[in-house]
Amino acid sequence: MAPSAHRMVVMSQVYKQTLAKSSDTLEDSHVKIHRCCESFIYLLSPLRSVSIEKCRNSTFVLGPVQTVVHLHSCDNVKVIAVCRRLSLSSTASCTLHILTPTRPLILLGNQAITFAPFHTHYPMLEDHMGRTGLATVPNYWDNPMLVCRDNCDWKVFRFLSPSEFYPFVVPFEMEGDTTEIPGGLPPAYQKALSQRERRIQLWQKTVKEAGLTKEQRKTFQVLVENKFYEWLVRTGSRQQLDSLVLPAPGSKQAAG
Repeated sequence: MAPSAHRMVVMSQVYKQTLAKSSDTLEDSHVKIHRCCESFIYLLSPLRSVSIEKCRNSTFVLGPVQTVVHLHSCDNVKVIAVCRRLSLSSTASCTLHILTPTRPLILLGNQAITFAPFHTHYPMLEDHMGRTGLATVPNYWDNPMLVCRDNCDWKVFRFLSPSEFYPFVVPFEMEGDTTEIPGGLPPAYQKALSQRERRIQLWQKTVKEAGLTKEQRKTFQVLVENKFYEWLVRTGSRQQLDSLVLPAPGSKQAAG
């Protein structure tokens, strides 16, 4: 049995679920995530290491990882993490929103990898970063190292375009002081986000000043809701919303 200071936690064959954990059991543990599919998993504690293997069509939001996050044989997985080291092998069509003080290692057998800046926060994040000795600088998310024998194919990865970038919201309430993304966003991504917010404000102003009748406002609201629903389905967000458990009346939903 592993020493209690570095226990092993295994999550296997989670299917079409949203799971959120923040506990003493997770803290400073080695986590192995295996054969999960079409799921959203939040592990919001400081972790020792994380291995994600043979997972498909899933999103993993991790607390700060003191050593390494390793992906192997995954497909269409999104990982959001602050970690000391990131490495990946035999993995395809994955998106990695990372804050890391070391260059991500792209080992053999990968294709269609997307790197992007870390883009979320939860209330205890900065406290957890302090416990794992991780800071916001340096940050080498955009400087991966391709490790190969010969004839390296640099086309196996790309950087997410600012026009494709959206911040990620952790949908749980917790105690803590972190209220924004640690270290902020790279200028190009912050600029794209600000421009999008200005367009939304302009659109809202235009609608407000359009002088629509009550019936027109109702028709317009239905149109907007239908388009929003189509977007939820297209992006896979509908699945996550459906799998979230609604809190009891008068209570707060929290990660547990």
